[in-house]
Amino acid sequence: MKQMLGWLWMAGAIVALLVVQAFRQSEPLSSLDRSLNAGRGLIPLGIAITVVGAGLLLGAAIHGMVFDSQPMETGDISGRYSGPTPGGGRRIGAFKGKRLWGRSFYEEAGISEVKRSWLTGEWLRDHRLLRTTMVLIGLPIVVIGAFATVALATDVTAVRLLLLLTAAYVAVHMGFALIRA
Repeated sequence: MKQMLGWLWMAGAIVALLVVQAFRQSEPLSSLDRSLNAGRGLIPLGIAITVVGAGLLLGAAIHGMVFDSQPMETGDISGRYSGPTPGGGRRIGAFKGKRLWGRSFYEEAGISEVKRSWLTGEWLRDHRLLRTTMVLIGLPIVVIGAFATVALATDVTAVRLLLLLTAAYVAVHMGFALIRA
């Protein structure tokens, strides 16, 4: 049932895109196109914002690997795998090898805990809360920056509208999550 709902949602989205594209000459959609065409000079700024967000995400990962990662055990590794093949059959096999080196880290933090740390300043002292803050800031910046930049760069009205609605969806849900926590 869940898979069927996914297909229905996809079909509805495609129909909505076709309807928007069919009525792109209507006044609301043509004014949206005019305003986005006027903002094409903001594309370099959107790229820069996306790079800053990606830098925060990458910085959080590197920070975690450097400061809080645990060494993994080296030695022989082996395992079995199975899965579908492109031709429609199944593949079953095994792999063997040596793990030469590696590090791992696992952490979790709730949004309410992070919000409290922002008020007390603890996020500046605790590496885990600092990384969570970097991810909470970096991920929406990447998504909103990338989707808005592509919306400015493309000329297809339906795609522009879909990208802007997706960026707004991310912003609203992040805002609600931060408010509720």
